[in-house]
Amino acid sequence: MESSAVVGNDYLIQYRNISSKLKKRFLRKPNVAEASEEFGQLARDLSEGEAWAQAGLCCVAVGRCEQSLANPTTEVAALTQAARFFLKAETVNQHLHCPSFSEHLMTAISCFQHAIQLYTDQKKPALAASLAVELGQALRSLGRPSEALTYLRSAADLHSGSPSHHLTCLGYIASCKIELGDLHGALMTFTQMIALVEKVTGDRPLTGAYQDILARCEISSVLILLTLQPLPQQTKPPHAQLLEKYSWTSPDIQKLHVSCEAPGLVVLLPSLVLACQSHDTAALATLTRHLTPLLGPEHLHLLHILVAEINRS
Repeated sequence: MESSAVVGNDYLIQYRNISSKLKKRFLRKPNVAEASEEFGQLARDLSEGEAWAQAGLCCVAVGRCEQSLANPTTEVAALTQAARFFLKAETVNQHLHCPSFSEHLMTAISCFQHAIQLYTDQKKPALAASLAVELGQALRSLGRPSEALTYLRSAADLHSGSPSHHLTCLGYIASCKIELGDLHGALMTFTQMIALVEKVTGDRPLTGAYQDILARCEISSVLILLTLQPLPQQTKPPHAQLLEKYSWTSPDIQKLHVSCEAPGLVVLLPSLVLACQSHDTAALATLTRHLTPLLGPEHLHLLHILVAEINRS
C-alpha cells in the first residue's frame, strides 16, 4: 500500500515544488544539487510506500540533475535505480493482471539502455555487461525470452575478455533458446561453450566451475541431439563424438564429466542414448523415472521434450 504522505496530488505537488527550483530566474542560478537531493528523498519515500512507478520518475529526475552537474557516476546510479523501480511496477501489474501497454517495462528498458551506454562511454564494459544481464534476466522472468536474447548477447560481447563471465552469459543465451523452442540454436550455443571451456583449460584437469559448466553442456547437448535425431551425414563431428562418448561402447564411459553432478548419471545417460537409438519406449519410460530426481529443471524440461518426441516418432 502506498504511503499516505506521498500519494496522489500530494506527490505531484512535491514533485512540482522541487522542479520549480530548477527554473532559471533573474540573477539567480537554479539550485540543481538541492533539487537532486530532494528528488532522491522523494523517491525513497515513494519506494517505502511501494509507489514504484512514481519513485522511478523521481530517480529519472535525479539522473537529469546529476547530468547537468556533470556527475556521470551518480547519474548512472540514479538511472539504474529508476529502471529497477519501473521493473517492480511492471511486475506488480503482471501479478495483478492489470491491463496495460507495458509502459513501465518500456521505461525500464530505456533507463537500462541509457545506463549501459553511460558505462560504455566511461570504458567500463564489465559494469555495462552486468546491467545488460540484469535486464535480460528480468525480461526472461516477465516471459519475454526473445527480447532478453538481445541484451544477453550484448553482455556476452562485453564480457568477451573474461571467459568465466562470457560462459555465464552464453549459458543464459542457451536457456533463452530452449525457452523459445530453438533447440538447434541452443545446441550450437552449448557446443560453443564446450569449445571455450576446452580452450581455456587446455590439458589441465577440470575442476570447480568449469567442470560443472561442461557437465551441464554435455547433458543438454546429448538430450537435444537425441531429440533432433539428425541423420549421420548431417551430424557434425563434435556432436557425433559426444554421442559416441556417451555410448556403452566408449572406453572412457567411467570418466564422464557428469559424475560430478550425480554418479548415477554415468550409467543412466548411456542407457538413455541406447534406448533412444533403438526406440525402446518401455526402457525410456523406466529410465525417465530414474533420471527425474537426478536432473535439474532445465535438463528435466529437455528430457520431457525428448520423451514426447520419441513417443511421437
